[in-house]
Amino acid sequence: MVRIWLGDHLIAEYVAEPDRASRYQRVMTPKFTGLRITVDSAAAPNAASELPSEQLWPLTVQ
Repeated sequence: MVRIWLGDHLIAEYVAEPDRASRYQRVMTPKFTGLRITVDSAAAPNAASELPSEQLWPLTVQ
């Protein structure tokens, strides 16, 4: 997973297998000079996070 950051704000994210992610990082680095670009391993491409089983906020519909 390649992420491009503007300060603390995520402005772009790309998920691919390691070779393609590395290639993407090399291409994006000169285009986004001065911004932080991180490369992290992703659990699985396009995998949705599991939702919590408990209610996280009360429902207050009136």
